[in-house]
Amino acid sequence: MNAKKPLIVYVLKVLESNTDRDHPMTQVKIAEWIDPVLPCDRKTVGRNIKTLQAMGYPIVKTSKGFYMDRRQFNAEEIRFVLRAVMFAEGKDEEEKVELYKKLHRAFQVRWW
Repeated sequence: MNAKKPLIVYVLKVLESNTDRDHPMTQVKIAEWIDPVLPCDRKTVGRNIKTLQAMGYPIVKTSKGFYMDRRQFNAEEIRFVLRAVMFAEGKDEEEKVELYKKLHRAFQVRWW
């Protein structure tokens, strides 16, 4: 398989997992995240973002970069929910950790 074909999936995953209205990413930063896995540069990221937008993905461009406008929670709200789980009463520590992990995966969180 051509190594460039999965690149668009990586761009999409970076945007979904690491951006929101308060935390946009530049094309350069997105390329830096992907480059260790697949060779990538700013222009390639830009072309892939345009393709994703044409496909209907809600990718927004701002003066500070791009973000995926799909999340129901912003990054601070996600942190709040995850912390609330860890300090809530009614579950033992093992159950809290398991719930935390499930939420973490559901939110696809990667702390920037």
